[in-house]
Amino acid sequence: MRYEILVAIRYLRSSGLQTVLILLATVVGIVAFVFIASLINGLQDQLIRDILGNIAHIRLEPEEREPGLIEPIEGFTVLLARQERRRRREEIEGWRGVVDLAETIPGITAVSPQAVGGGFVVQGGERVPVSLNGVEPDRVSAILDVEGNLVAGTVELGPSDALVGADLANELDLTVGQRIRIRSERDRERALTVRGIFDLGVEGLNEQLVILDLRTAENVLGLERGVTQIELKVADVFTAEQVARRLAGMTGLEATSWQEENAQFENALTAQTQSSNLIKLFTMLTIIVAVAGVLQVAALRRIAEIGIMRSMGVRRRSIVAIFILQGLFVGLVGSSLGSLAGWFFVSVLQKATLRPDGTSTFPVDPAQGEYATAILIATLASAAAAILPAWSASRVDPVEVLQQ
Repeated sequence: MRYEILVAIRYLRSSGLQTVLILLATVVGIVAFVFIASLINGLQDQLIRDILGNIAHIRLEPEEREPGLIEPIEGFTVLLARQERRRRREEIEGWRGVVDLAETIPGITAVSPQAVGGGFVVQGGERVPVSLNGVEPDRVSAILDVEGNLVAGTVELGPSDALVGADLANELDLTVGQRIRIRSERDRERALTVRGIFDLGVEGLNEQLVILDLRTAENVLGLERGVTQIELKVADVFTAEQVARRLAGMTGLEATSWQEENAQFENALTAQTQSSNLIKLFTMLTIIVAVAGVLQVAALRRIAEIGIMRSMGVRRRSIVAIFILQGLFVGLVGSSLGSLAGWFFVSVLQKATLRPDGTSTFPVDPAQGEYATAILIATLASAAAAILPAWSASRVDPVEVLQQ
C-alpha cells in the first residue's frame, strides 16, 4: 500500500492546476454545505425558542368524560352537554405521585403542577377577563421563563401575591406593590398584591395571564384535589409525542404533546429539514461529479504511464487503489479546508449581523455547521467518485499501449 500512496501523491502533485481546481471545487461545496447547515439549524433553534419557549411541551389532564345521563324526568331523558375542557374544572387525583413519577423519566427537564381557570381582575370600575394560573412558588419559571422576562418586581410568590403580564398592567395602570382583586368564575374573590410584572413576548399571555400561588388558586377556583393539569418540558422537543404516549400509559391521564396542538409548525420544521437535506445532497453530488470528471481526465492523460506500470507487473487492484487514494486525499484535504473556511465565513456573518441585545438578525449558528458530517461525507463521496476512473485505468491493456 505504501507504493500506491506514493504514486497517488505524485500524481496529484504533478497534476498541479487540476489538483488545485478540484480542491477549490470541494472547498466551495463544503462552505455551501456548512452555511446551509448553520442557517437551517440556527433558524430552527430560533423558531423553537420563540414558539416553544413559552409553552409546555406536554400537558397532562384528566381524561375527557363522555356526556352523562340524568334519570328520566316526566318521560324525558336529559343529556348533559359536554362542557369545554377548560370549564369542566376536573382535577387530577394523586397528582403529587404523578409529578414524582414524571421527574424520574429521562428526558423530562421540568414539571409544573397547575391549578388553571378563568376569572376576572376587578380594579376600580373595570372587570377584565383573565386566565388564573396557580403554580408552586419554586416552579414559577419551570414552563414559562417568567424570571428571565421580568420587567418589574420579583417572582417570589406568597399566598397573597400575584404576577401579571405587562399589557394587563398597562391596561389597568398597575404597579408593583399595588393591591388588586381577583374573582373566579365561581364568584370567589381574593385581594392580592402585585409582586411582579412580566413581558413574555406573547400578546395573549401578556394581556390575560395572572400567576398565583398554587394554594391560593385552589381556594379561589374552588378545587378540592389541587390541580387541573400538569405541564412538562423535555430536552428534545421532537421526542415530546413519544414521551406523552408513555406518560398516558403510565398515569391514565390524557397527555397532549405540542405536536398535536401545533401540527402546522411541526410540518414547517419537517419541510425545512427536508429542503436543507436536499440542498446538501446536491452540494455533495456536485463534489462527486467534479472529482470524477477530473480523475477521469487524469486517467486518460496517463494511459501510457499506466500501460508501462501494468507491463512491469503492477496489478490492477494497485491501479484502482492509486485512483481511489487520490479521491480520498482530495476529499479529506478539500473538506477540511472547506470546513475551516465555512466556519470562518459563518462566524464573520454572525458577528456582522449582531444586534445590541446580543441576538442576530441573520440566525446562523457556527456551532451547528455539521463539520464532521461534511468531512466524512465529502471524503467518502470523493473516494466513491474515483471508482469509475479507477476501473477505467485498471482496464488498460499494456500491449495495446506499448504498440501505439
